[in-house]
Amino acid sequence: MRDIAMDNFESPEIKRRSRGRPSPEAAIALRESFLAAALESFLEKGYAATSIEAIAREAGVAKITIYRQFDNKEALFSEVVHRAVRGARETMQATLVHRDEAEREVLVDLIERMYLSATEPKTLALLRLVIAEAVRFPELAKSLYAENSYVLAPVVEYLAEAHRAGTLHVPSPELAAVQLSTLAFGGVRFFISKPLAGPEERRVWAEGIADLVLQGWAPRAAEAPRQSD
Repeated sequence: MRDIAMDNFESPEIKRRSRGRPSPEAAIALRESFLAAALESFLEKGYAATSIEAIAREAGVAKITIYRQFDNKEALFSEVVHRAVRGARETMQATLVHRDEAEREVLVDLIERMYLSATEPKTLALLRLVIAEAVRFPELAKSLYAENSYVLAPVVEYLAEAHRAGTLHVPSPELAAVQLSTLAFGGVRFFISKPLAGPEERRVWAEGIADLVLQGWAPRAAEAPRQSD
């Protein structure tokens, strides 16, 4: 727990900044500043070695500014992860908004976007950090798992609609979305080796996964009516 009394001994500059409420624009700028500093600190130093005090110094804000929004380092880290994966969700949503194409084309594009989002350098570094720290800080892994559900929500919705329409057979869209994302991300492959070389390799990768899942998700023929004895 922080020593609140120490906050009374901040520098005169910080005291002046803390008087009154900042404008909405200034508040957003302050938040962006310390969240960016937090991301860099977590990636450079790791979770254990990062402190809110150091983040505040790096961002040029009073530590009370961070504590007013986040109770502790774990909450701050969760927000950093959330911001990192939010782009992945928006990227996938962009695909699914324009889903007037055949299921295969939608899935190929979706798989490519999943792959690109997961292998974006800073996102990949965050995922590696969570895995490395999972034993000492299991709550980090839990927060990442929760974010996975948030990221995949548009995919779950798409698969559920396709199942209802009869264009795909996906009775468990939540499970299917996780399975699809696991294939798209390549499991541990890209955590321990280089990502795919470029667009052509990525397209081949995505098409192979799409063809694989489409075989399993192909619409089922209507069952023949049972004969009475």
